[in-house]
Amino acid sequence: MKFTTKLAFISYAALGSIAGAQVPAAPVSAESVAARESIALSPAIIMVRCRPGQSTTQTMTIVNHTAGEVRFNLTTEDVVVRDGKRSFSPAGQIANGIAVSAVTSPASVAVKPGEEASVNVTLTLPPETGQRAVVTFFRGAIGTTGNGKVGLGASLGTLITFNASSDYKVEAGPVQASPQTLTSNMVFSEELRNTGSEPVTPKGVVVVLNASGKRVAKATFTYQRLLPAERLIFAATNPAHLAPGRYRTLSSFEFEQKILTRAGEFTIPQ
Repeated sequence: MKFTTKLAFISYAALGSIAGAQVPAAPVSAESVAARESIALSPAIIMVRCRPGQSTTQTMTIVNHTAGEVRFNLTTEDVVVRDGKRSFSPAGQIANGIAVSAVTSPASVAVKPGEEASVNVTLTLPPETGQRAVVTFFRGAIGTTGNGKVGLGASLGTLITFNASSDYKVEAGPVQASPQTLTSNMVFSEELRNTGSEPVTPKGVVVVLNASGKRVAKATFTYQRLLPAERLIFAATNPAHLAPGRYRTLSSFEFEQKILTRAGEFTIPQ
């Protein structure tokens, strides 16, 4: 499963066997098949600002671009961060979880080819909880039809995050620079850790200064969402191929009207 800023989708290609001789078909690229036959869920991410004890209702829409009808069952799970990494926990498995409050209407949908269906999910943020995210999954199956086609499963999810206070804190590790080669530019990376209580979405850039202090390059870090206690590596590919010499870096991340900066340096040998 993949979360994106606009759509989460899964490609579907039916496999069939037809008896008898057939005229060979023209080659079809994977990209064209994915464009024609896919299942799309929107939005992929929902950000909610509310107070503990408040409820919110969100609408999600699933679109079926395949040739067969697909039935989806909906489930909501808590997103738990352990050792800096995310995992999923079924509703009711953790104390003060959010997922246990989920009310989905309808609880399942059947979507015909070329059609879409919308579902409302109501969630309540518990009065005493450190949880800040859930995922509502659409889990479906495209069954066999008896004529040789193979059934496939589909699982898509919408991430829903909650912000309930102004406790936004992020710590940054040192800027690392990968070796520059004749065929690849340098990649800068920096680990960010969310040490606050609320999700954040840092937007960052890194500038490169030469020995005389002149800016010679600028790169944008990947855009990612950090849940409380989560650690992620943010990377930025340098657009310029640098000459040998000593350089300094200055990274800057902006989140919730705060700015986090970190300086570094590196050398490109002769």
